[in-house]
Amino acid sequence: MTVCLSIFISTNHLTILSSIAIAGGLYFFFLGFHLLARKRLLLATPTSKIRSAAMGLVEINGFAAGPYTVSAPITGKPCFLYHTAAWQQSNRKKQEWKKVADETLHVPFFINDSTGQLLIEPLGADLDLQRDFREEYDASFFSLNLDDVPPRVSVFLSRHGIVPGRRLRIEECAIKTEDKLFVTGTLTENPGIPVCPFAPRSDSARHDSKHNPAPNNSSEPAPAPQIIRLQSGADLSSIPEMSQQATIAAALTRAGISRPEAWAAAGVPYQTVTAEEKTLPATPSMDSEVRRQEKGPQEARQQEDQPASSAFNLTPPVVLMKGAKDPTFVISFRSQKDLVDALAWKSAALVWGGAAIMLLGIYMLLAQMELR
Repeated sequence: MTVCLSIFISTNHLTILSSIAIAGGLYFFFLGFHLLARKRLLLATPTSKIRSAAMGLVEINGFAAGPYTVSAPITGKPCFLYHTAAWQQSNRKKQEWKKVADETLHVPFFINDSTGQLLIEPLGADLDLQRDFREEYDASFFSLNLDDVPPRVSVFLSRHGIVPGRRLRIEECAIKTEDKLFVTGTLTENPGIPVCPFAPRSDSARHDSKHNPAPNNSSEPAPAPQIIRLQSGADLSSIPEMSQQATIAAALTRAGISRPEAWAAAGVPYQTVTAEEKTLPATPSMDSEVRRQEKGPQEARQQEDQPASSAFNLTPPVVLMKGAKDPTFVISFRSQKDLVDALAWKSAALVWGGAAIMLLGIYMLLAQMELR
């Protein structure tokens, strides 16, 4: 646009700003109409009870439930879905923020109302969730208050290779048990979505399977894994045969942390570690205690919080998800009325604000033409 206008208008900073204003105004203008169309679609879609919901686009109100959960990385709360993001200040003078981490994880869960339950596959949904955590940290906080840094924050930053050299902002939202939800999506036949616990895979395994599907036939032999023999239920720090680095390495391996940056942050060289457990003979009276110690307090606590899987149909015939023909899929903590009201004022602000910015840019260009 600037090149075309340069034929009639002398190119200067004001001309470039005018062109940017016109392009930005057009973008906000059409984005406002997109939100306005979504608002009208929500008003036109019937709100149904689960028992009477018809195939196709539906709206459901209910409470989240399910047999399996995952742990949110910052708060540690058991949830069905979490979204954690981190921003780092790129320029102290301009106070510009750059997103340096964006992590979302979910397991299929159910939504319940007074008439029944419905499986939800949240992949691809537009999330409108209430924030569970928001905190800002100065760079000096990590250098001067190492003991006060939350361990989960340190692990999250290490997992994403973030060096806290500048101000950080971390936010997290999640869908937890009994959270009230409003869901708009496509009710369709279940294509075979498994309702099962989340099985984590390391980043290195994903990278190898994506870029190196064939086995490595290089002549250089792979380093042999370090085998650490542990006794079931024993505290890692109480094993005299292990060095301090081996203890930390075993703890990182059990926690499923495989990124080299996280190992480097812990002061341990990255290597393949195999924790081989040596089972002690257990009497029937102490069998349950041994199993509790092997699982760990956090996993045992999550298992107590989770309802029995028998209360849920793990192979339901239908599922609420993002449709192939109708991509509208919204999961919100607001009611339909509150969500429609929010879309109404956002769309109005974008449409009228975008039009005003665009007209201002056009006026500035016309003024440049008259001056020439």
